[in-house]
Amino acid sequence: MKRYASVRFGDALDRQECESATRALRSAGATATSWKTTATRTYAGLEVDGAADFKRLGDRLTGARLDEWLPNARLDVPPLGVLRVRAVHAHLLARVSDALVGAGRPSGIIDLVSDGDAVVVEFETQRTPLHLVIALIDGELATAPGRTIEPLVPFDDATLAAFAGGMLAIADLDASRIIETHTEALLARTAL
Repeated sequence: MKRYASVRFGDALDRQECESATRALRSAGATATSWKTTATRTYAGLEVDGAADFKRLGDRLTGARLDEWLPNARLDVPPLGVLRVRAVHAHLLARVSDALVGAGRPSGIIDLVSDGDAVVVEFETQRTPLHLVIALIDGELATAPGRTIEPLVPFDDATLAAFAGGMLAIADLDASRIIETHTEALLARTAL
């Protein structure tokens, strides 16, 4: 059984550092499925062998030798939700930031950092659902719509099913049925 995780490095890793981290991950039973870098951090989505030891994996990450220690490696199982948000009107990102990390923020928000003309938000998808984060972003940008949201760590099927269920108001949407359930109806309508 495959499991998923994410790792965040507290610095923008270069290609050589990513390759070294990939070797360290592989030696601990994890495969990096994606790499994304922001101005200040690097994120990797991981597929982890069912028998992998997450404590060993975390120890391996923080002990891997590059030119120096891997900067502030953080391993999350299940993976964090990580979104880079750009707004057409960049000055409105302050409102988005306040909604996500200010007073009354959702409990699962881990961090929010500036990334040039964007912000990057990290959150625990089990405590703060993806559809809630998107709704908060869109609510703050309602007066001047126009945004791009880029996931920096791939979402697992359960998170995507919960997102689809939240957006479609189907609370118990089964992850295995998302495509079949909704594309069959669409295909039937277009066949007429």
